[in-house]
Amino acid sequence: MAISSSRSTIRPERVARQIATILEEVTRAVNHVVDSPHPTPTSLHVLHRQMRRLRTGLALWEALLPSGERAIVHPLDVRIKRLSRLVGRIRDRDIAISLLDQFDGRPHGPRDLERIDRFRTRVQEDARTGRELLRAYLRSERDARLLEDVGERLRSLPRSGSFRNPHKAIALAHARTHENLRRAHRKALRRPTMERLHRLRIRIRRARQFSDLAVALDPRHERALPVSLTRLQKELGDLHDLDMILVGLDKEVLKTAWAEALADERRAQRRKILDALRARPSLPEPGTTRTPKAAS
Repeated sequence: MAISSSRSTIRPERVARQIATILEEVTRAVNHVVDSPHPTPTSLHVLHRQMRRLRTGLALWEALLPSGERAIVHPLDVRIKRLSRLVGRIRDRDIAISLLDQFDGRPHGPRDLERIDRFRTRVQEDARTGRELLRAYLRSERDARLLEDVGERLRSLPRSGSFRNPHKAIALAHARTHENLRRAHRKALRRPTMERLHRLRIRIRRARQFSDLAVALDPRHERALPVSLTRLQKELGDLHDLDMILVGLDKEVLKTAWAEALADERRAQRRKILDALRARPSLPEPGTTRTPKAAS
């Protein structure tokens, strides 16, 4: 993402409005989940995605604030992060259920079928209980006016600190985000553990989210993440889903043909990702790569 050197035309009010737009999407997603007796996997996916986008926006907002104001905003972000993690745990259960259907094509003996049925029942029950807990937490935070408090902080526009030059603050935040991505990429290439590959996925996602936000604020910012990184993020996500399922299986289920199919898929996905990492041993410096905006 190239950073224009011309004088900034970004106003603090524009930054606040852009983040407030994301906040509105989060509010709609929260209300939809709370008001649904059994939220669908799609509705939870939307809520999870919008919460992550909001946290990216709030990270930028905090960077613009003087230190005294950050102390007010940060606890709100912590509460949103806690809710987002709860959504993520329920989505893990939903993904496990979908993988049961996707990789359940191998022949099973009676014992395998019994083990898989018990596992399916347990995961379905965990998903149901998790939804009830999530709806209770969301309802509680909605009653406590969490999102309204975030909106109130966005309407408060201090005239000190980085607010004097939002363009510079965005450029610095972009450089920091990109460097975090480069560091995660180097570590994953050097020693591709499950944790490092998952961290790389998070860093790619955060860089893409920040790029989208920066372009919305100022079209002079250009998306510089190669399309191959977008594909890599998706593949890393698929691998992480398989990792989390296999790590959580008990010994009985691990012996089933279904688990063996998951393990085979995981090995194939991991080989594909490692080949992609080796084919790109380093990432370009910010601003050195220009890619069409439509490719992001």
